[in-house]
Amino acid sequence: MRNSIPWPHRADHRPLAIAHRGASAHAPENTLAAFRLAAELGADMWEIDVQLTADAVAVISHDAGLARMFGAEGEIADLAFAELRARAPALPSLAEVIDLAAALDQALYVELKADGSGPVASRLLTEKGFRRAGLGSFKVDEVARLAAEGCPYPLSVLVPLGADPFALSERSGADIVHLCWECGGERPQDLVTDDLLAEARRRKLGVVLWHEERKTVLDDLIRLPVLGICSNTPELVADAGRPM
Repeated sequence: MRNSIPWPHRADHRPLAIAHRGASAHAPENTLAAFRLAAELGADMWEIDVQLTADAVAVISHDAGLARMFGAEGEIADLAFAELRARAPALPSLAEVIDLAAALDQALYVELKADGSGPVASRLLTEKGFRRAGLGSFKVDEVARLAAEGCPYPLSVLVPLGADPFALSERSGADIVHLCWECGGERPQDLVTDDLLAEARRRKLGVVLWHEERKTVLDDLIRLPVLGICSNTPELVADAGRPM
């Protein structure tokens, strides 16, 4: 990878157990409670979604609005952070999540949801001296902007089912292809072919895999030479491939 900060890794070289929005099968997604629980369940890294408030504060929410998770009105981009906190007290800031990850020895995988969130997130991680992180997005232009600006963190491009991961990596300048192929049938692991992995190696690209909760699938995925596997149930990734 071209970046000065490496992707986090485990001493035993197993793929990282990446808690998708925290332990989101067991606690409200993208909350401090979900992140704390993920650490307790054996996660190595938390996947977090970053939005920007009207006053450019990075906050953690998959949705652009507050209705689904918090039963409140309003779009995050239209609200200043103080008003957002009043409407949705459990919605954390990126700064709070960085501090919690540092305290619990967890890495962060920052998915950039809002336009312009990449430089804000990268700057905050740098200011806090937090190195165990990577940034990624479905937004190719957001990743390409960070690559062009020399972001020191490893960058990933998220790849929808049916898309060419290598074409997206070239367009974005990403170091990692994140295959979002959880809907690829009963055996999505069969889509991660030897040829695909060999081509990734040839291009010096890392591979991250989708959020997966099926034990039979995870037992196969854990044996692949990938950087990490996302899951709403990070304890299953931590235990994958081990005898029952």
